[in-house]
Amino acid sequence: MSSYAAQNAQQSPVNFRISSHGVTDVGRVRSKNEDSILVNEDENVWIVADGMGGHHAGDFASQTITNNLSLFKQHASLDDSILLLEENILNSNSIIRKKSYKLGRNATIGSTVVCVYVWQNFLFTFWAGDSRLYRYRDAALERLTEDHSYVEELVRMGKIEARYAEEHPAANVVLKAVGIDDSLCMDFEYFTLRDGDIYLICSDGLYKDLEESKIEPIIESNREDMTELSQALLAASLDAGGTDNTSIIAMKVCQKEGNV
Repeated sequence: MSSYAAQNAQQSPVNFRISSHGVTDVGRVRSKNEDSILVNEDENVWIVADGMGGHHAGDFASQTITNNLSLFKQHASLDDSILLLEENILNSNSIIRKKSYKLGRNATIGSTVVCVYVWQNFLFTFWAGDSRLYRYRDAALERLTEDHSYVEELVRMGKIEARYAEEHPAANVVLKAVGIDDSLCMDFEYFTLRDGDIYLICSDGLYKDLEESKIEPIIESNREDMTELSQALLAASLDAGGTDNTSIIAMKVCQKEGNV
């Protein structure tokens, strides 16, 4: 298991204190971990990337994203910071595409991404693929991102029920990801932070083995410590099968003194 933790040393205009911890694990079936995560509380950025491509270097794709974004330095302007994050991911797309060309016409390299950025009272997120962002608020777990996947489209069209999506033969087919096309169009959304919120960023290795209904009580039992929460979720995912690489970043929002 690889484990990443960051000390809380906020430097930007954030009205909340964010405590976070991330874990990533190869799982019980795969021989290689193609996931990559970034926990950077200094710059208020958190990322999960799930590489695809097997021997065609899915790990290269996910690490390209996190390595690039580890260099991100936020600006005084929110617009400039958001633009820089987007440009960074688009640059990663170009690097991965060049690697794909070198490997040959049939090579497919790519990575999902969920990028979270916190500014003042808001959480901003970019995403592509089927890695997810969840929010736990008022004792309820809510998914904040929509998967860019074939089965998600089937659910939207009413072809299958959501509860059967992970059992579908095409459950692993992703329709959008960093590196699979010369052009990349990510989804973008923002949410208002509230004291006590808990956010989870995860690769599909978490939710394909561990049902959302089983995630909620684990959060409730570990809501005070994000290190314990991320490790408890990983352990439960592995116990449920560990059929894929699994990455989890847990984030807790706490009101800063003087901003109550």
